[in-house]
Amino acid sequence: MAVVFVSSFAFTVEAYDSFAQTLASTVCCALVALLIAHVLNRRPGRKTFLVLLVVIGLGLRIGWICINDASPRSDFLFLYNAAREAAGGSFGFADSAYFTSFPYQFGFTMYEAAIIRLFGDSLIVLKVFGAIFNMGTAVILYFTGARLFNETCGRLASCFFAFYLPNILMCSVLTNQHLSVFLFFLGCSLLLKRRGSLLSWLWAGIAIGLGQLIRPIGVVYLSGIVLFALLEVWKKLREGRRRKAWRQAGMLLAMIGIYATIQWAANASLQNAGITHQALSDGDKYWKFMVGLNSETNGGWNKEDAQYANGYAYGEERHQAELLRIKERLENKTEVLSLMGRKLVLMWGSGDSSAYWSLEGTGRVQLERSLSLAERPQYVVFCGFALFALLALWRAGMYRGPLLYILLLLIYAGAHLAIEIQTRYRLDLMPAVMLLVSYGVWQTYSSIRRAASSFGETSKDTAGGVGI
Repeated sequence: MAVVFVSSFAFTVEAYDSFAQTLASTVCCALVALLIAHVLNRRPGRKTFLVLLVVIGLGLRIGWICINDASPRSDFLFLYNAAREAAGGSFGFADSAYFTSFPYQFGFTMYEAAIIRLFGDSLIVLKVFGAIFNMGTAVILYFTGARLFNETCGRLASCFFAFYLPNILMCSVLTNQHLSVFLFFLGCSLLLKRRGSLLSWLWAGIAIGLGQLIRPIGVVYLSGIVLFALLEVWKKLREGRRRKAWRQAGMLLAMIGIYATIQWAANASLQNAGITHQALSDGDKYWKFMVGLNSETNGGWNKEDAQYANGYAYGEERHQAELLRIKERLENKTEVLSLMGRKLVLMWGSGDSSAYWSLEGTGRVQLERSLSLAERPQYVVFCGFALFALLALWRAGMYRGPLLYILLLLIYAGAHLAIEIQTRYRLDLMPAVMLLVSYGVWQTYSSIRRAASSFGETSKDTAGGVGI
């Protein structure tokens, strides 16, 4: 997080072409965050806060969707067209090169097809559903933050997520991230709500299993939860609570079983219906690693690798060709380490691309640039407060609940050292960052209040001494 904070500040200086302007905008954003903490710490009531949060947050998103009526492009367009066909009962797209290479996209395609079938072929309806799920994540963060830390932290986490500019801009994009993030963090929240309840773990398995069908990063959450649960088991065993330790291990296995059952059921349904003959986990399994290890492009998508892969027939021939290219790129160990360092900085520190994806093809270049610049100090401040939160948690020894989200961030960041990177991918774990940010802001605000209170008491004592 220290690397991310420093690099995000450096990239902002580069974008603004002014150190002074970057510093001033960052300080202003930090002061605004502290002012928000002051307001939310005093009022309004819980119900009023949630109503205002949802109404204002959803209103901003729907307003942006109406103002920016951009048509889907790139993969988003392909998936939308496939969903329209599926809604009409045609599944010819399943044999296309795209779905043969990336069969995991069937889940989100079928979700969009269901929305089209129920509400008609409307881009706005699909985008509004995305906005609803995006705000649903904000509500989840409220309850999670309040449970992990305190009421004000819950309010801050949800508020910062709801009004973080990229989360608003991406609501005009037909991305699977809105729904998948909602499901993944719903699962984590259910798991932490009652860690000793088997039912909570089963519901968590269902939510994370469905999230995997929408966006194939469920392994990140499973890995984080497994590590988190094993640490809990080890702690209970050390304390001599063997019965509770084995019960914890059993609940973990039950959750994994539910997750696996959902994947099996989805595969069986699609295959038995004759829609596809592939498993959702099949496909071009080496592609993202081959791209992610391209030192010349710093692990980003590039035409050269795409042309190389397309030069081979899909299947074992392409897999072996990609695997060969991966082995070649791993030969220079020094360059690989250097590449991973650059990827960490670029993935988590460089400018967000939400304005680009949201306004792509509209020709509004100046608006795109203005929105991108407006996001930069926001992100720098969030990284700074998240770093402070990690230090504060370490000093306080508050590891139990927050540790799950820290593990998720570490695993996700680690995975992207090897696979393809895009800055929009960091939005998948931005809710975890916001939980840390809320605690960092709260700790800073509390420190300022204590300092002000101490100063006020000292002033009174001094004044009283002079009077004598």
